[in-house]
Amino acid sequence: MRVSESRYSRDIRRIDLARRLIRHRVRTQWICAWTGLSGERVRNLYHSYSQTQPARHRARGPSPRRTFTLLRSPRLQNEASALGGIAYRLGLIPAQPVRNPEVVLAGVDLGEQLCKAFELYHQVVPGAGFTMEQFILLVFALAERKELDMALCESCRGFLIVDCTGTSQRRCPTCRKTLETEADEPLADEASSDTVDEPNEYQQSLFDSES
Repeated sequence: MRVSESRYSRDIRRIDLARRLIRHRVRTQWICAWTGLSGERVRNLYHSYSQTQPARHRARGPSPRRTFTLLRSPRLQNEASALGGIAYRLGLIPAQPVRNPEVVLAGVDLGEQLCKAFELYHQVVPGAGFTMEQFILLVFALAERKELDMALCESCRGFLIVDCTGTSQRRCPTCRKTLETEADEPLADEASSDTVDEPNEYQQSLFDSES
């Protein structure tokens, strides 16, 4: 392949990745980081995309940076754990901790895999609330291993996101809910109406984690 053909192919991949990230409502600054395209070119692609697709709100301002928000509710922790498991299985999480993952990891090759993982998850869990920007933040945090890490639930052996301070319980929200219900059987009927959503059940069928 000629050098000019290789550059053309690479540029097409950058544009395709930018369009996928635009479709997932990612901010311009992160699209630039993952594709290497200029901000002006990304904005032109966004305007071109918005003319052919229904208008979709895109967040503005700085991209999210606070990893603790990914664990602030049982549902988010379940979704983060399922997505983290997909990222792990697809090789998005390096075997060794990475310094400055936003610089080291961001690129077209990994960006394409990132979109693949996110789109796969939303096919399995259509009502998922986890955003692509939250997923990017999760991948960076797991790669760095300063604030978040992967573990296995002590009960169901499914993938589980925990904070590196050691304050997180090593059981997923669904297993914790089950244990609480079993410990308080008279309130079982009441508790059943307040069960956690199901993303972790989907991850068991996706990964078939070994004990």
